[in-house]
Amino acid sequence: MTPSTEAGSMPCGYDRSFPSCLALIILSGALLLGGLSALLGQAPVTIDGHVFHAEGHSPCGDALIQAWPCGSTFTADLDGRFEAFCPEGIDSVTVLAHGHAVVTVVVDDRDHLDIALESLAVSLRDAFVRAQSSEDVPEGEPVRDQGDLMTTLDRVAGIRSLDLGAGLVQPVLRGLVGSRVAVLEDGIPQVGGRWGADHGVLLDPALYGGTEWVPGGGQVWLSPEAMGGGIRLKPLGMLGQPGSRTTLGMSYRIGDARSRLYALHRQRQGHWHWHVGASVSKFGDRNVPQESFTYNTRVLDIEEGRLANTAGRGGHAVLGARWETAERGLLSLDLRVSDVLQGLFPGIIGVPIQSDIRGDGDRLSVDIPNQQARRIQLAGKWIRTGILDRSVRVSLSRNLRIESAPPHAHGYGPEPDSNLSLQLDERHVFVESRWEGIHGAFGFQVEHLDGRTSGWEFLLPTHLRTRVSAIADRKWKAGRIGLRLDGVSVSNEDYTEPLYAADGTVVGDDVRATALDRVMSGWALMVNQPFHLGQRLRGQLTATVYSRVPDSYSLSANGIHHGTFRYEQGNPDLAPEKTVEIRTTLGSHDPSEDQKFRWSARGFAALHDGFIHLTPTASFAPIVHAGQVYAFLALDAFRTGGEVEADVRIDRGRLSTSVALLGQWALETGLGLPFTSPTEIRSAVWWPLGEKAFVRPRHRWIAEANLTARNEDTTPGASLWGFEIELEGERMTLALDMDNLLNKAWLDHVSAYRTLGLVTQGRWASLRLTIKVVQPDDRV
Repeated sequence: MTPSTEAGSMPCGYDRSFPSCLALIILSGALLLGGLSALLGQAPVTIDGHVFHAEGHSPCGDALIQAWPCGSTFTADLDGRFEAFCPEGIDSVTVLAHGHAVVTVVVDDRDHLDIALESLAVSLRDAFVRAQSSEDVPEGEPVRDQGDLMTTLDRVAGIRSLDLGAGLVQPVLRGLVGSRVAVLEDGIPQVGGRWGADHGVLLDPALYGGTEWVPGGGQVWLSPEAMGGGIRLKPLGMLGQPGSRTTLGMSYRIGDARSRLYALHRQRQGHWHWHVGASVSKFGDRNVPQESFTYNTRVLDIEEGRLANTAGRGGHAVLGARWETAERGLLSLDLRVSDVLQGLFPGIIGVPIQSDIRGDGDRLSVDIPNQQARRIQLAGKWIRTGILDRSVRVSLSRNLRIESAPPHAHGYGPEPDSNLSLQLDERHVFVESRWEGIHGAFGFQVEHLDGRTSGWEFLLPTHLRTRVSAIADRKWKAGRIGLRLDGVSVSNEDYTEPLYAADGTVVGDDVRATALDRVMSGWALMVNQPFHLGQRLRGQLTATVYSRVPDSYSLSANGIHHGTFRYEQGNPDLAPEKTVEIRTTLGSHDPSEDQKFRWSARGFAALHDGFIHLTPTASFAPIVHAGQVYAFLALDAFRTGGEVEADVRIDRGRLSTSVALLGQWALETGLGLPFTSPTEIRSAVWWPLGEKAFVRPRHRWIAEANLTARNEDTTPGASLWGFEIELEGERMTLALDMDNLLNKAWLDHVSAYRTLGLVTQGRWASLRLTIKVVQPDDRV
């Protein structure tokens, strides 16, 4: 089904200019804010404030605040912020937090309290220095580890993963991917997946302190790239007291023969802490319940129920140290390395032929075409607490992508003499200096990227990108307001190849890239305000206005992108994208741990002036097998959607469900935007099996994808079943996870394989074992 292109059917219509649409959204936001203000004005007596550690003034998250005389209990967030209210007024509050002395404070007509807590004792749990409270984004949502990055992302409402295999995975947040999604490690942006859908991030969640996703753009500290939001990987913190903790994990997945081992050891002695960890994985060709697919009217057979040459291997390692004293603060250093080899389905490069996709009979072997990705990063951080907490971050990293393919000529030119089709060598430097107090923070970021390209399959010229940002974040009452100003310099070299005639003679120049040197500005303004509706409903409203500088790929690409099977062409005249976005969250709040019904909802609406995306043109590539040219164009766009999650207690178990909706339109055409994922409904029943185990059958319903971009096909819906069983002991966890239980042949609308009509994944079953060994230091 093709979306309607009538003016009245589209938000703001085609006959309205961007300024009028902008005014409409601002007016709607003002009315909404006014209504909320009126509600808040009629609410019971309310106070807000912060809870923080007396030593160091860092926020104390998850503290309980009990308001008197009504006795209602409230919880501080990760920034230590809280809001409390009683119908009859508040005369005092009592604050409780694990490991701290209980504090009672008399209100005395004040509507804002800053409460310091004194520590009583420590435990062997992680001790994070939380001086950087501006990093704890109010809209952040924790992500539960599911054993590997792809499965972890795909289980979260609002997130999809785009991949060419288990080794290279790229998050898709609310329909945005690539350079519009930020991936940060302890606040440091990662560059390996910025410019291409197939250039996934290189990491293993098991070697971090946790994972969090942040929906929406305009987050001032998150990075200017975070137009669709970001994935935040938390650092490994110091153990709470001297001793050690070792985690060992192993898993095997039937279906694609994926095996994985990892180990992480952490030890603290006095003021010193060190950790070392590594993971290795190997996976076979992807199994699919499909016998054939069609390419340009030709029917090609899939043999043995698997996609040939999609196997691979991966390895990740971390070595780090922490040193903390009251006088000098906390100093941390981490060295991370990754090496991933991912085979590429032969149909990706050139025209697929039956002999190439037959495979060699060994599902674990990797042949050409393939991509090897290597990464090394050295990151350091210094935090010193005081009246103004001071922090400095420095990161040096190198990402190397090597794509190998059978040599083939471009046009009528000679055949290359090597398998090196494309090499991208990215050297990245990041520095951040920040000052933060109880009520706000300010600081500066400097980032430089040097990207060098080579190989016979030209896609992107050698390029440079430098960013300097000034950031300020002010806590205002229970909310916050933030501002970021960016100056970005982008440049790239020119690139020209010989142009050949049919007889092999050179007849001219094929100009693939012209020299570029531009300086552009970007900015972001964000206002976040929590609110409550009665005693059991809490939420927050966020309004952002921001401008994002185009990435180097959209400015200067000009070649075949194997991650999308298309010839993609950049536009050096692109201007920064401008966006107005409003987000809101609302959910139930009950201090009791055993509430019968819980729910939460997140929604957003964004209007984009000059949204940059690939659009098919009337031109055809100079390379014979490349087909139609897709060019980066800037068109106004409107995006909206959200996620709703709920669960209800049923006897001893819980029934949970989530719904994710997304709509994205180009306003000039009324068509959808690329990567618009269809509606999804997930349901699961969690049921305990004794004291230490549970079973969770689940169902995933995917609607038909009929909101399509030009040249995209609709994708039929799917109904998928799965389950997991987990047994958790004091030191050991054993889990069995099965997906696509009925082995359905389903197409993923946002997958790169959708272009070829290939099924995403068949049935698989994973068995995971995790062992934890905690050893206190007997000398303490």
